[in-house]
Amino acid sequence: QEVDITGVTMPITKHNFLVKRVEDLADTIREAFRIAKSGRPGPVLVDVPKDVQNALYEYTAQKPVEKDPVPAVNDSEIEKAIEMILAAEKPYIYIGGGAITDDAGAEVLALAEKIDAPIGCTMMGISAVPSSNPRWLGMEGMHGHYASSIAQNEADLIITAGCRFSDRGTGNTAKYARNAKIIHMDIDASELCKNIPVELGMTGSMKDILQKLAEKLPQQTHADWMARVAELQEKTRELEAQNPDELTPFTAIDALAEAADKETIVATDVGQHQMWVAQHYPFETPRTFISSGGLGTMGFGLGAAIGAATATGKKTILVTGDGSFGMNLNELATAVTNQTPVVVFIMNNGVLGMVRQWQTLFFDKHYSNTTLERKTDFVKLAEAFGMPGYRAMNMAELKEVLPKAFAEKGPVLVDCAIDCDAFVLPMLPPGGCIDDIIVDISAM
Repeated sequence: QEVDITGVTMPITKHNFLVKRVEDLADTIREAFRIAKSGRPGPVLVDVPKDVQNALYEYTAQKPVEKDPVPAVNDSEIEKAIEMILAAEKPYIYIGGGAITDDAGAEVLALAEKIDAPIGCTMMGISAVPSSNPRWLGMEGMHGHYASSIAQNEADLIITAGCRFSDRGTGNTAKYARNAKIIHMDIDASELCKNIPVELGMTGSMKDILQKLAEKLPQQTHADWMARVAELQEKTRELEAQNPDELTPFTAIDALAEAADKETIVATDVGQHQMWVAQHYPFETPRTFISSGGLGTMGFGLGAAIGAATATGKKTILVTGDGSFGMNLNELATAVTNQTPVVVFIMNNGVLGMVRQWQTLFFDKHYSNTTLERKTDFVKLAEAFGMPGYRAMNMAELKEVLPKAFAEKGPVLVDCAIDCDAFVLPMLPPGGCIDDIIVDISAM
C-alpha cells in the first residue's frame, strides 16, 4: 500500500491532504470540506495512513465549517456589462454547469426576457432552463443543436454564465465567435480568459450578477434577431424530424420521456446515447440530468443512477449503451439487493457507436475493435441478477414494455434495439468550426 496517492491525484482533485498525525485529522477533514464546498465545488482527497487510523486521540466537537463567501461583483463591471448589452443587436446567453450550481435558472430566464435574447448551453448546463421555453435553443458545440450553434456563431454578444469554453463547445478556438464580443461571468476567476479571450470577465455569483443586470437594464426588443432565431429553430425541427412509428434514438427517447414525469432524474453513461439524451430529452426541472461531462467514463451511469435513486427515493432512469453498460453491469447486484428503483434503458446497437461514427466519418470506414459481436443476452442477465428484463425490437414493442417497466417497484432493465448506423448529428469535426458543421452524412 505504498502508492503516493496524493501525488497521483494532484492533477484531478481540487486539493488533497496526507494526514501524518492523528492530532491533525479532525481539522484536516474540516478544511477539506471547506475547500470542497467553497467557490467552484470540487473533489478533495484526504489520505489517512493506517497508523493514524489506529491511533487514539480525544475528539473535540466544533461547529460545521462554512464555505467561503462569494466575492461580490464590482459595480463598474456591472456598468460595463450593461453598456455592452445595450450596444448589442444580436445577444446570445450561454450557460454552463455553474448556472445550475448557483440555482440561477430563473435569473437566466429573467435576463433573456429583459434583453430579448435566446439561450444556449453547454452539456453541463442542460436542465437549468426548461426545454419547453421558446427562448431555449439547447446545447451548442460539437454535437449541439443546429439552432444553438448557428445562433451563437451569428451573435454579436455572447453573455456567458458558468462555463469554461471547453473544446467540445468551441471547436477551433481561432475561429470561435468571430463576430461576437464576450462577457464571461464565473465564480472561479482562473476560468476567465483561460481558453478564450473575452472583453469582460466578471467573478462572482451567477445568480447575483444576472439579477443585477436584469434589474438595471431597460426592456429591449430585437425583433429581427429573434425572427432569425425562429428560422434556425424551424431548421432544427426539420433536421430532427423522425417517423414516430419507426424505432430510432429520438423516438425511443420520446417514448421514454412520455413514460416518465418532469421530475424524473435521467443519468447517462458515455457515447452516442449520452449525446442523443443531451440533444433530445425534454428536461424541465433543474438537476434532473446527470452525466459525467468528460473523460470518456464508460460505466459511470449505473452508479450515478443508483446514487440518485437512493438519495431521492424516486424512480431514476439510466440511459446507457451496450458498450458502456458492460463496463459496470456488476452493480446490478447492488440495485437488486437494495431494490433501488432504477430503470436501466440500454440503447443497444451492438457496436461502440461513437468511436465507430468517427471511424466512418473521418477514417474511411476502417473499423477497429468497435463491432463487438457479443453474445450476451441482457434480458436473461437481468433475470439472473434477480430483476425483470424486457426487450424491444421495434416501436410497437417499446410502447408495450415501457409501461410494464415503469410499473416495477425495484430495478428493471429494458434492452432496446438501435440501428448501428444511427449517428449523432449535427457534428463539428474535431478541430473544425461552425463552417464545417455536418448535418447529413449522405452528402459526404
